[in-house]
Amino acid sequence: MALIVAGCGWWSGEARKQERLRGCPNAGILTDAERLTEYREGSGRDITDVAYTWELLDAVADCSYSGTTIDVDYALSMSVSVGPAATRSAVSAPIFVAVTRAGETVLQKTTFEAEVEFEPGQRVAVYTRTFEGLEFEVGEDNGGLYDIVLGFQLTPAQVDENRARSRY
Repeated sequence: MALIVAGCGWWSGEARKQERLRGCPNAGILTDAERLTEYREGSGRDITDVAYTWELLDAVADCSYSGTTIDVDYALSMSVSVGPAATRSAVSAPIFVAVTRAGETVLQKTTFEAEVEFEPGQRVAVYTRTFEGLEFEVGEDNGGLYDIVLGFQLTPAQVDENRARSRY
């Protein structure tokens, strides 16, 4: 009888250890979607036409498990710079958050607006925004097999501009 009780205690301890070993998803910024340049209206695209430049700087995540569901809290650091063509003190930009498995299959995707209000004379704003409660099913998988991918929700032309810029 003592062997059975000891075995049960060992099993529950092993189960808790396995829970800790499951890992958290990696959080990262999609390379071609880490920058958004807003221009003044019109066709001009040189440096004098830049109104605002947004850049995603870093993303981190932490998680907890509830059975086969993982709950992820994450933080996103970004900067916004005022360009010579800026006309507004309050600006916003669309950002997406996608959950992928092994960087391939998109399991879910949401978007939100990042908003910044500049004080008079302020040229750059750097801040970190935190999010809680991103939940998804992982079954018996290790959470480390999943990625939280963030980036600006860009048009095809904006993606092309970012790709061209990254070549230099």
